[in-house]
Amino acid sequence: MLSEIFAPECAGCKGRCETGLPLCDKCRSLLAGYKHFCQNCGHPLGADAKVCGHCLGGAPWDRIYIDYRYTGALKKLLLQIKFGYRVTGMSSLGLLVHATFLQKYDIITDVPSHFTRKLRRIAHPARSLAKHIAVHTGTHYEQLLVRNRKTEYQYKLKSRMRHINVKGAFFCGKDLSNLKILLVDDIITTGATVKECCKILKQAGAVKTDVYVLSGGRY
Repeated sequence: MLSEIFAPECAGCKGRCETGLPLCDKCRSLLAGYKHFCQNCGHPLGADAKVCGHCLGGAPWDRIYIDYRYTGALKKLLLQIKFGYRVTGMSSLGLLVHATFLQKYDIITDVPSHFTRKLRRIAHPARSLAKHIAVHTGTHYEQLLVRNRKTEYQYKLKSRMRHINVKGAFFCGKDLSNLKILLVDDIITTGATVKECCKILKQAGAVKTDVYVLSGGRY
């Protein structure tokens, strides 16, 4: 069993990874991104636009960056890390990040897990990604948010229930007045979790709250 967990194999095709990444060169070349974005907040769209429904609807983030579609080999990899106890290649997830387009921030933080899930999971991809971005942009990483109650897994809920599920689930005990924050997560679908986190960061005084997510679906 240990040999299967720690085997240096590609999450997509089960072939051997020669580069240290959790995906082989072929599967990595097939990763799909997004062609069109909102020019104001950066949200993926079906066509380029100056503003989008997320802006007009009052999204709590100032700008959002999403690198890849949540599909194919990347989806398999993240599911293996989060639910399959895979640790091989998890620390290399940051190599998939296109961090060069990110702006300057005072603090980089991540969407936290409840402590009961931290005990159950070996790896925490959001934190790994946040620390990688912090190191490679010369920015301070700090865990700002605490998940103060255990919530149901979002993927088990319908869209309208996801916002209710995470409402009031996060807490920030630090004064963030006039600070620019980048919030990092590994997956976004409806955006309910990152919206709630951004709202708490803004309530703590953050003057700017941007979001970076490695993969996104439903666009």
